[in-house]
Amino acid sequence: MTQQWQSDLDAWAGGWAAIREDETPQGVRAWNGSLPQDTVASVELVLVCEPSDAGTVRDAVVAAGSDVLSTDVLLCGAVQDLDRGLGFPGDAGLFDAPMGDWSRFEVDDWGQPVAHSAMSVQEGVAFVGALHADSSQDRDPAEVLDPLVSAMANEAFLADAERLYTVVPESELPAREAQGWQRVAAVVRCLRR
Repeated sequence: MTQQWQSDLDAWAGGWAAIREDETPQGVRAWNGSLPQDTVASVELVLVCEPSDAGTVRDAVVAAGSDVLSTDVLLCGAVQDLDRGLGFPGDAGLFDAPMGDWSRFEVDDWGQPVAHSAMSVQEGVAFVGALHADSSQDRDPAEVLDPLVSAMANEAFLADAERLYTVVPESELPAREAQGWQRVAAVVRCLRR
């Protein structure tokens, strides 16, 4: 049975590449039980699989003589679940700037940037980049990051997206789940040798 992330793979992978401002790696592919043979050496490959298959994928990459660069988590959230209508603290406000295929979102408090992220909407789904909060602030980062995600989900809704995706390290999972995201897959980045 095909999972929703598999059906949306081309769109969210395209959004991910747009935010990273690079070409999509040799391929962002759903794991089908074997490494693709059509890739060339020294090119990054991204294999996406069920969370329970991540170990198997890493083992297959190493057995093929390639390097595992990272294993991250693919998260998904429905726009209506992530757009919780949260407000920013104090006098903080949101600004966005279109950058071609993606937009930068920044939270400013008294003219000082305190958080930012990026989002790309493609083919009815949105991809949200890394969330960054100013660590010098005397506040819980969630005070600005949670409203930022909520505001970006609202923007995705206005762009007719139904779902948002993001790729994060395992360490960020608890904070993201608190925002309404759900783990849907593992993302194994590798380098063919």
